[in-house]
Amino acid sequence: MIEPQNPDNGIIFEFKHSKEVSGLDKTCERALKQIRDRRYSEYLKNDGRHNIMLYGIAFYKKRYKVVVEKLKEA
Repeated sequence: MIEPQNPDNGIIFEFKHSKEVSGLDKTCERALKQIRDRRYSEYLKNDGRHNIMLYGIAFYKKRYKVVVEKLKEA
């Protein structure tokens, strides 16, 4: 989790390892799902940050994939 200088912004990263290169997409989605399910953004929201970006990052050996999503306001 990163708290940038701009008090409205926040960034959450979740890193996952994939067992095969073809699973990178699904692994990124699992990372984003974990951020949402475990409510990692609550700390940032309680700090008054509302422009929160979520990064699901999956690795397989030296390959990787990154999926970025803006947290939707409830």
